[in-house]
Amino acid sequence: MNSVWILHRDPHHRAALARLAGVADFAILAAPSDPQLDDAPRADVVLLGLTDDFEVELQFAHRFAARLRHARIVLLPERNGADRARALFDSLDPLIVSYPPEAAVLREIVHGTGGQSESEPLPLSQRPARDALAERFSRWFADVEFPGLLRILDPQLAAVPLMISGEPGTGRGLLVRYIHTFGGGSAGALIQLVCTEDTRPEDLLDQIAAESRRLESALPHATLWLDEVDRLPATSQRRLQGWVEWALPPGSLRAAEVRWLGTTSDPPRHLTPELQQVLSTFSLKIPPLRDRPEKIAALVEATAQAWGSAHQRRVRNFADDAIAELTAYPWQGNLAELEAVVVQSLLAGTSDPIHADELRYDEASFAPIDADELGVVLLDDEDELCAGLTPDSDDDEDALLETFLAEDSDEVTLDLGDGAIPTPIPEVAAAEETERRDVSGIGLRRLVAAVAHEVRNPLTTIRTFAELFPDQHQDPEFREKFAELVGRGVDRIESVVRELTQLAELTAPLVEPVDVAGMFEELLELQRETIHARRLVVLKELDRNRPLALGDSAQLRFAFEAMIRKCLEIVPERGDVYLASRHHETCLQGRPALRVLVRFHGPGAPRNGPIVPGIAPAENALEFVVAEAVVRAQGGAFTIQTADADETILVLDLPAPP
Repeated sequence: MNSVWILHRDPHHRAALARLAGVADFAILAAPSDPQLDDAPRADVVLLGLTDDFEVELQFAHRFAARLRHARIVLLPERNGADRARALFDSLDPLIVSYPPEAAVLREIVHGTGGQSESEPLPLSQRPARDALAERFSRWFADVEFPGLLRILDPQLAAVPLMISGEPGTGRGLLVRYIHTFGGGSAGALIQLVCTEDTRPEDLLDQIAAESRRLESALPHATLWLDEVDRLPATSQRRLQGWVEWALPPGSLRAAEVRWLGTTSDPPRHLTPELQQVLSTFSLKIPPLRDRPEKIAALVEATAQAWGSAHQRRVRNFADDAIAELTAYPWQGNLAELEAVVVQSLLAGTSDPIHADELRYDEASFAPIDADELGVVLLDDEDELCAGLTPDSDDDEDALLETFLAEDSDEVTLDLGDGAIPTPIPEVAAAEETERRDVSGIGLRRLVAAVAHEVRNPLTTIRTFAELFPDQHQDPEFREKFAELVGRGVDRIESVVRELTQLAELTAPLVEPVDVAGMFEELLELQRETIHARRLVVLKELDRNRPLALGDSAQLRFAFEAMIRKCLEIVPERGDVYLASRHHETCLQGRPALRVLVRFHGPGAPRNGPIVPGIAPAENALEFVVAEAVVRAQGGAFTIQTADADETILVLDLPAPP
C-alpha cells in the first residue's frame, strides 16, 4: 500500500480529500507547515492543496525537496490556478488536478492503475460530456466561492440532502449536474422532477416511476432533483418531507442510494420550514450576474475561447466598447443569456475585435435600453415639460405627449378634490364643477367596463367547463384541466372583488406629506422577482430632491401598487418600463404638483377611439381605473393614453407642498 500525505491548510478539506482518495484510515493528514511532517515516514504520494498565494505550499516543497524526489506529487489548485501552479512548482514535475477533484480520478492516482479503483472507469463516449460540464462549471463560477462544496462532493456523503437557491438563470441546473457527476453519482441517474403550483404528490411519484421504467436495471445511485421545489403547494411539501426524511414509498425507485436535491428561487417563494430543514443539510446559494459585473469581461473572454476551441475556429476578442455595453446591461442573473449574446455575435461576422455595434442577440442588434430612447428628455426641463414640446415637431409621439404634458391641457389639469387643495379661483369654479360632473360619469362607465372585462373572461371559462362536465367528468385529463382553469378563473374573480372592496372601504383621504419617490422604490422592490423572471428593464428618474406630495399615504400606496402590478403584467417579456417624477410649481391648476410619468410598451387601444367601448388591456384595466379614482380623490389628476406602436403613457399630478 502506498504511503500517502494529504496536505491542506483547512482540516475539513484534508478529511474530505482523504475520503475522496479512499485512504482515510492510513494517510497522514497535516497542514503544509505542520512540524510533525519532519518525523513522518517517506511519502509515495503527496496530495497538496493550493490556496491563497501558494506561499505556505511553496515553503513546504522547498523544505522537503530531498524527501519528495521520488514521490508522486499531485497539486490541487483551485479553479483557474493550474498555469500558475505549474510555473511556481516547476522543479517538481507535478501532476495537476483541478480542485475539487473527482473521486475516481483521485483514487486511480493514489492506488495506481490496474483495477484497484473502487469506481468503474468512465467510458469514452461519456467523457466529452463530463469534460464539457467541468469546463462550463469552471467558466461560470470561477469567481464564486461555494463553502462546503468539497464536502458535498465527498462520495461517502452522496446521500445527504442538498438545497441550492438562486434566481432563474444563475446556473442552478449546471450546479446540480456538476454535483451529481462529480459527487459520486456519475454511475447512477439524475432524475429531474418538475415542480409547479399544481403538482400533487402522486405527480412526483409518476415522474419517478416513468424514469425508473426507462432504466434497464437497478441503479447504484439516483439523484432526485426537485426543480423549483418552492413552487409546490403546502400539502405536497408535507408529503415530500416524509419521503426525504424517511424513504420513498416501496417500489417507487430501484436505487441502492438516493440523494434529494432541491432548487429554489432566492429567497424561496413558499417553502415550509419543515421541508426546508430536511433539505438543507447542505445548502448552496448562487449570486446573480448583476452582483458580479466586474467578472463579465472574464466571462466573455472565456466563452469566446471555449467556443473557438470547440468549433476549431480562431479565437476572437471583444473590444472595450463591447465589453462596456455588456457590463452596463442590467442582466437579471442570466449566465446563459450572456453566453448566447457572445456566441451569436461571433457567428454574425468575422471582425476581430468585435465592437459594440456588432453585438447580436435573437437576430437583432444588442444594446442596453437607453434612457434617452425612453423619453427622459421630457422631464429634463420644467418649463418645457409644463408648456409642451417643440411646436414645429411633426412626430406623432411628440404631439401625443404634448397633449397631456402641457400645463394647460384639460385632461391633466382637471381638479376633482375639495379640501386637500386650495379653493379654486372663483372665475373658473363653475366651469370646473361642470367638468367634475362629466368626468365622474366617464369614470363610472370606465369602472363598470373594467369590471365587466375582468370578470367576463373567467366566467366564460367556468361556463364552458360546466357545460362539458356532465359528458367528460370521467376523463382524468379533463378533470385536471377543469381544476386548473376554473380555479384560476375563480382566483381572478376573487382578486377583482377584493380590489373593489378595498376601494369601497376607503374613507376621506388624509392630507399629509408622502414621499412618493421612496414609495415607488419600495413597491418596485416588492416586484423584483416578477421583473427578473420576465427579464424586464425598469428605468427610474425619481426626484429625490423634492419627492413629497400631499395626500393619504395608505390610499396612494394602494393605488400605486395596483398600477405598478398592472404595468408589469401588460408589458411583454424583455420589455421596458420608464418611471419618473418631478416637482412643478404650476402644473395643477396653477398650484404646486408632483408629476409622475409612467411609460411602457404593450397591447393598448386605438389612439383616437372611444375609451369605454374599446376593451383594451391598458385603458380599461381595472387597476388603472382604481388608481385614477384614488388619485382624483386626493385632489390630483390622472391621464392615460395609448399611442401608435402600442405605447401607453400614464401621467399623474398630485398636490405638493410649495
